[in-house]
Amino acid sequence: MIARVSWLLAGVVVCAACGKSAPKPPVMPTLPGMAAVAPPTITGNDPRANLFLSKGCPTCHSVTAVGIKSSTDVGPDLSIAYTDVRSRFGTSLEEFLPNPTGTMQMVLGQLIKLTPAERDSVIHMLKQISEEHEHNTPEHKEHP
Repeated sequence: MIARVSWLLAGVVVCAACGKSAPKPPVMPTLPGMAAVAPPTITGNDPRANLFLSKGCPTCHSVTAVGIKSSTDVGPDLSIAYTDVRSRFGTSLEEFLPNPTGTMQMVLGQLIKLTPAERDSVIHMLKQISEEHEHNTPEHKEHP
C-alpha cells in the first residue's frame, strides 16, 4: 500500500513538473523616479542577463549582447562598457565601478547597490562580452 501511494505521489509530481513553463527572468526593480519607464525587451535566455535585470540596469541601459533592450536607452549599451569606460573616463572598468564618477556615481551610490561579489561578476561578464565581440569581428577571423 505504501509503495502504491509513493508511486501515485511520484506520478503527480512528474505531471505537475511537466506543466511548468520555462523559468522567467528576475523581476526588474523600479528605481526611484523611474516608475513610468516601460520594461525592457528581453530576447534569448542568456543567464548573464539575470544580474543586470535584477539590479535594474535596463532602466537606462541596453545590454544587447545578452538580449536586453532598454525601453529608454538613456545610457550607453553596457555590451561595450568594458572598452567604453576607458575612452569615456580614462580608467579601466575594474577601477571605475568601485569609484564611479558623473551620473554613475549617483546611480551606484544611491539607486543601485552592488555587493563586491556582484561588482566582480559584472566586470567579469562585461570583459567576457568584450572578448567575445573582439573574436567575432572580421579582422580577428581566420581567412581561408
